[in-house]
Amino acid sequence: MIEKSYLVTRDKDLDDLHFVHTDDCQVLPDGARLDRLGAFEHCAPAMDAARERFRAVEACALCCPRCRNVAQSEAA
Repeated sequence: MIEKSYLVTRDKDLDDLHFVHTDDCQVLPDGARLDRLGAFEHCAPAMDAARERFRAVEACALCCPRCRNVAQSEAA
């Protein structure tokens, strides 16, 4: 499997969430302050790395859809 590079937004959105994206995501926010999480084969380890930095994280629905449901169920 090929590793992808993952990033997390430093600034929270309106719902107080930090979002995890791949570095080639089509909806990666322009001008956003981003922290590089590293290269991973799947989004789950990237989400774990983001949770080490920020309490409330969510996966991007476009580039990390498999982790989005995981993040929503853990927040509930």
